[in-house]
Amino acid sequence: MRVPDPVGGRRVSIDAGSCRVVEGRRSTTVLIGQCLAGDDRVRAADGDPRGLMSLPGAYSAVVVGERHAVLVSDASAQFPLYTSTVANDVVFGSRAAEVAEHVGVLPDVVHLAAQIVCPLVPELLVRGTAFRRVHQLEPGTAVHLDSGGARRLTATPLVANEKRTLDECAEELRGCLLAAVEARASRGRLLSSDFSGGLDSTSLAFLAAQHQDEVFVVTYSQDGASVDDDLRQAELCGRLDSRFRPHVVRGNADHLPYQHWSSEADLPHPSHLAMGPTRLRASAAAAVGSALHLVGEGGDLVLGAPLSYFVDLARRGDLSLLWRHCAAWGRLRHRSPLSLFRMSVRMATTGRRHGLTAFARRLTSPPSGSSLPSWDEQHITSWGTPHCDWLAPPARRALAARLVELADEDDRMDACDRAMLVQLDYAGATQRAVRETGAVQGLDVHAPYLDSEVVRVCLSLPAHLRCDPSSPKPLLRKALAGLVPRAVLSRRTKGDYTATSHQGVRRNLAALRTLLADPVAAEIGLVEPGRVREALERAAHGWETAWAPLNQVLAVELWLRGLIGGVADA
Repeated sequence: MRVPDPVGGRRVSIDAGSCRVVEGRRSTTVLIGQCLAGDDRVRAADGDPRGLMSLPGAYSAVVVGERHAVLVSDASAQFPLYTSTVANDVVFGSRAAEVAEHVGVLPDVVHLAAQIVCPLVPELLVRGTAFRRVHQLEPGTAVHLDSGGARRLTATPLVANEKRTLDECAEELRGCLLAAVEARASRGRLLSSDFSGGLDSTSLAFLAAQHQDEVFVVTYSQDGASVDDDLRQAELCGRLDSRFRPHVVRGNADHLPYQHWSSEADLPHPSHLAMGPTRLRASAAAAVGSALHLVGEGGDLVLGAPLSYFVDLARRGDLSLLWRHCAAWGRLRHRSPLSLFRMSVRMATTGRRHGLTAFARRLTSPPSGSSLPSWDEQHITSWGTPHCDWLAPPARRALAARLVELADEDDRMDACDRAMLVQLDYAGATQRAVRETGAVQGLDVHAPYLDSEVVRVCLSLPAHLRCDPSSPKPLLRKALAGLVPRAVLSRRTKGDYTATSHQGVRRNLAALRTLLADPVAAEIGLVEPGRVREALERAAHGWETAWAPLNQVLAVELWLRGLIGGVADA
């Protein structure tokens, strides 16, 4: 469909496949995604971003009035909106590539470099895109456009309220999740759910069973790399409700990562490299007639917190609480509590200018060939640490210069909120890939933990209360007590699927070597291909691997080849 900009901007296409139009008295609201509320409730919001995004579901929106337009993003940018300007016109749309067609389809090397080495700077990673001059609306925000220009608003608050208690948030989360699942399960359609044996997806299945005569629940097992703990837990939980129809799908070598990739993604994202298990689960659900499938995507993120909250505790002077958490996490991760404590205090005294200029200096220093950043460096940080040293000199210099430019901008975000915003955006992109994969099978895939109201409630609880190493996901456990069996809520372990990544690299090593033999990413001055190829060989040998940057480089290379028409689906 096409949405006119009432203030003189151009018309930009919005994906009609996920749109719903609600005509109101003073404005028209275009809902993009999975809004579960009826038209009357949408009209009652009267175009107010906060009221509009408080309805159940995950969706973004465009509100068009007589002399204004309001663009509203969901809380994880699962249904993103993109903007740019041409002369005095505002260009916006739901696909970055379509917006880029109005301003020139050119890759933004600085943004692509930031995605690989990952400084915790939302201006680069969240608001920027892989296209020059195309910007993404930040998760949870809105932009009001009229003849006076653009004004930024908060649509969904994504920061903690230090006065909130675990009990208060648990009660509110309980209501949000019940409403989210009921709205999906009571639509008269056969419903299915992932059933990994973990806390997130398994809990959703139990909530859905309250509204269905039967729920088809799907557990995935990979031949040669099965996670026995997950399988045993899923089998146990599957017997706890007679409405469950358990099904285990067994992936073979054809479902490992790094194959069957496509170059048609709107933007580069690593999740497209590993959709084999999702395809198999979606196929099984579609085969029994399911129309809607629940997944636990986003649960780990919103029900926990980045350990950057250590830095915030140190900055606020809450040193006794900081020490208790350092001691607990130190035992869990086999790290020195004193080292964690000292690093947290040191990071707390590092301001934006010092943090970003230090990151820039590391980028422009000669590659050291050193090992991967330590667990402490990766997790207890305000501004991030370079995840690899594979960037080519032009990309290093360009990204360093941009970081220095941003160093003096005002930034009042806590370290944890900053990291959470970057990770929320990543989770939203992952769920987009999952949803698109399900759609190929005719399956509508929903992730209730990424509903805007669910995200808001979870993030309103202070991070140190969400992230208790002695009791994983205390917020969800308290919220669902009495609704989900104790056998589900009491699980403390989580499956490790790293082995499938090594297996996938080994199986598809010839194709990956070909992809990296003469990469487009090197031609545009983004990476040094020799260093990336060395990392690939390390992964093939089963050695310690910088998976995040390696996967990002592969995703970028496929995306770049798609732009120039230089790769076929593999």
